Amino acid sequence: MLLWLLLTSTVNASEAIGGAGASCVAATVAEMTRRRAPLRFAPRARWLVASWRIPVQIVTDTFLVYRALLWHLTGRRRVRGAQRAVPFRHGPQDDPRASARRALAIVGVSMTPNTFVIGIDPERDELLAHQLVAHAGSVSRLLGRT
Repeated sequence: MLLWLLLTSTVNASEAIGGAGASCVAATVAEMTRRRAPLRFAPRARWLVASWRIPVQIVTDTFLVYRALLWHLTGRRRVRGAQRAVPFRHGPQDDPRASARRALAIVGVSMTPNTFVIGIDPERDELLAHQLVAHAGSVSRLLGRT
């Protein structure tokens, strides 16, 4: 409810009623999800060592995105996005370590401004991502494959 009020930046009655409704729906969905499947998340501590790459890639991608915006606004160059498929071992579906690795990879790569993870293909063992500005290698670097 508090998050709803912060996001709407108002404290009128209709917003409070909408926030209460949204809170009830969110709490119900969260409880149903928790009861259905227990959280199985078992990351390795050494995976955090590689997280230093994320702030570096955020700075690099921010520069790329702003440069692309400038090119677009000035008509200097047309910017075209790209889809990338990067080798990434999916692992067993019900393994807590593999689930944690997939979740952290998705969050870590999608945190950068230029790249968003579309999904992970378990049959091809690939991470699929979309980039606003095509930049080969940035996803691989974040995953530790240079």
